[in-house]
Amino acid sequence: MGTIALQSGVRAVCISALVVSAAFSAGCRLHPVSLATMAIGDAINDADVKKRQEELFDKPVTAADEMFGERQETLVDADDPQRELITYLVKGDPLDTQNWVVEARGGKLVALSRVKRNIDGIEDAIKAMALEPKVMGKSPEECRRDAEFKAPVATLRSRDTGEVMRVFDVRNWTNWRGARYCVLGVDERDRCSSIRMVGVSASTEKDPVAAHSH
Repeated sequence: MGTIALQSGVRAVCISALVVSAAFSAGCRLHPVSLATMAIGDAINDADVKKRQEELFDKPVTAADEMFGERQETLVDADDPQRELITYLVKGDPLDTQNWVVEARGGKLVALSRVKRNIDGIEDAIKAMALEPKVMGKSPEECRRDAEFKAPVATLRSRDTGEVMRVFDVRNWTNWRGARYCVLGVDERDRCSSIRMVGVSASTEKDPVAAHSH
């Protein structure tokens, strides 16, 4: 993989959603409607997720701590500091590829999803490898110029580590299987240090929390 930071466990989650609305069959790629579906991973919607969403909606963030345990990472939206994404481990996941992610606004929970990282496996890796020489070790301005990216659609900062993640819409760049996003991690020198490709898979049912959060 060269210098691509295809990180496992918690760190991959942090640069890898929450809510999808009016979706199609599982595995279908959609344009996401939430920040987390662009930045973290592919949503898994099932009855357990929906039940937990209803239990947590509009409650303090501590309710998610009680339900899922220790927080893994808290990401803050650079454009809206009141908006946070908080990740938790999914207990019993033998491959450690899934996480619970909650979205909070002003300290209240507004959305929840269980996500799976790197859902396309080798396809994601191939795309990341193609981007590596265009972005790795470069400044944000150089990344945009050399990869021909438009302005990032979102910028997140880790409250725990200070790392910055910039999310780019690369659907026109890849043109494979619908909506695709590229998340570039930026180190303390303001240089690209990691690449992650993100897409969105969704179920056929509308997310009940999405209706409340808009």
